[in-house]
Amino acid sequence: MTTLMDDELLPIQPPPPALDIPQEMILAIAVGMEDPQEIAARYGFENTRWTSLQQWKPFNDAVAKQKAELEQNGVTFRIKAKALTEDVFEDAYKIARSNDATLLQKLEFIKLGAKLGDMEPKANAQIAAGPGFSITINLADTAKKTIDIPAVEEVKQVPQSKQKKLKNE
Repeated sequence: MTTLMDDELLPIQPPPPALDIPQEMILAIAVGMEDPQEIAARYGFENTRWTSLQQWKPFNDAVAKQKAELEQNGVTFRIKAKALTEDVFEDAYKIARSNDATLLQKLEFIKLGAKLGDMEPKANAQIAAGPGFSITINLADTAKKTIDIPAVEEVKQVPQSKQKKLKNE
């Protein structure tokens, strides 16, 4: 006895073996940036071959699964945002290069270009904190004490009462 579910798994025309469907093609179709028929044609799936593949449930499930993963991880949004940014950036570049653009507009474009091109200076935590160092003081032949002194920015003045106490130790 054949159930409806079994019928859905059987293709109308035999599709190409699953090994012949490149994962890159499934990914490109799932991203949705291009017409699926054009993507399929690049991978050799044209006319009846593409039509039969479109009707094959395992293929459609694979595309849907890939699409869900991309959307869940935000990949689809980032890919589309990047493509939009690149398209609009070309227009902004032409405007910024025109003689009609003000100096302020050109400077804003330079800032945007530096940010998008990852050319902004990076803050270096080690430089901000300064290098640490230590001083060894020999108070007697038998005892050595090591004092760690923090970076210059963190040194505070020691009250005189504590200075006398430190001298006596």
